[in-house]
Amino acid sequence: MPDYLQVRSNGQITLPAPIRRKAKIAEGDLLEAVVEPDGSIRLVPKLALDRSLAEKYQFEDLAWAENQKDQKA
Repeated sequence: MPDYLQVRSNGQITLPAPIRRKAKIAEGDLLEAVVEPDGSIRLVPKLALDRSLAEKYQFEDLAWAENQKDQKA
């Protein structure tokens, strides 16, 4: 039997617990809503990323790549 969701007056929906458990979605998780060409909606779990950490690791990766390049020369 399919699960149904109801859109509330302010546009909110509630994902029932069985669906959240099956999809391994927890409170605070981020979901991307993708509207397909046929009008269906797909919810895709996403990971939050701290931009400052991402930049730090990107610079470390660049430094590592430069180091590898220098060692081969």
